Amino acid sequence: MSKNLRISLFGLTGAVAGFVLQGCFAAQPLPECSVTVTAAGLGLTPYYVKLEKVSGTGPCANLTHMRAGMMRYRTQASGGAFTLAVKPSVIVDPYLGYDFAADSDPSNDCVNEEDCQGEADPTMACINNVSDGGIELWDGTPVDSAGTVTQADGGTYDIDLANECVVVEEPLPRVDPADPDGKKLNAIGQMPQFPTAGVCSVTAFEGGEQNFQEEVVTLPDGTDQTFPAATYKTEFTDFNVMNTTKVPGTAFTTNIKLTQGTCVAEYKAVGFWPEIGCSADSDCDPNADLDAGRVFGSGINPEFKPKCDMDLEVCVPTVDVTTIK
Repeated sequence: MSKNLRISLFGLTGAVAGFVLQGCFAAQPLPECSVTVTAAGLGLTPYYVKLEKVSGTGPCANLTHMRAGMMRYRTQASGGAFTLAVKPSVIVDPYLGYDFAADSDPSNDCVNEEDCQGEADPTMACINNVSDGGIELWDGTPVDSAGTVTQADGGTYDIDLANECVVVEEPLPRVDPADPDGKKLNAIGQMPQFPTAGVCSVTAFEGGEQNFQEEVVTLPDGTDQTFPAATYKTEFTDFNVMNTTKVPGTAFTTNIKLTQGTCVAEYKAVGFWPEIGCSADSDCDPNADLDAGRVFGSGINPEFKPKCDMDLEVCVPTVDVTTIK
């Protein structure tokens, strides 16, 4: 009786072990097409999109990069394909007024970041009046009440305390009368549920366009400036999101036709996430290095083999993202 019981238990154990092993090595379901959701309010940065001009002349044909927010939606509640929303900065920026601004403080000499930081001339650096009554430079360096800055080597220089770091430009948002809420800022495309050979091809884009009305703005000096009506439009074709185990939706390639007023340009583009600013290749290293003072890695995908583009000051892939499987 006990022998039969032992045999029965052994058989049951073998069956369970076989089930477990079969479950571990059974084919896994395919990953769904995905992107990294971007939302500035949540600190989720947009994709950085590096541009290579194919054709075009004029101001819209001189771009080196743009940024793109991404969001994926389920097209049907029961599953299946997705809708992908792409919000390109080349349309969002004029909508928010970043491309059209008026100096709101004509007495302020700090008209751009380089001046405010005193890169060309330290004596022209701007100051911050902090809440405790003190004064400091943009980087936190103390400034005494007379405007004197003491350097690490003991030297000093004086700055003009009137050069306060404040917002010197007010955004002048533009409005599409037919789309006052900016719903067409998004270019909406159709994304399949599953990738094909590691690629999710997004097709049938609509939107991504704003027809801005003419704006007449009174500047601080009392003069009027007219911003003419203009169409801003992005058209995406061959939009392919990389969806593999090594690149889970964090890179894409596409062709972009960009219209800004009368200017039309075409680009080849590579988008990747996250955007990591840099001044040296070491800033792009995905690995932490305590000896080098890097407590954390850059956060960019190591498969990109990133290096610092010194002109763009951002970490960029040095490999063809379409070949990473």
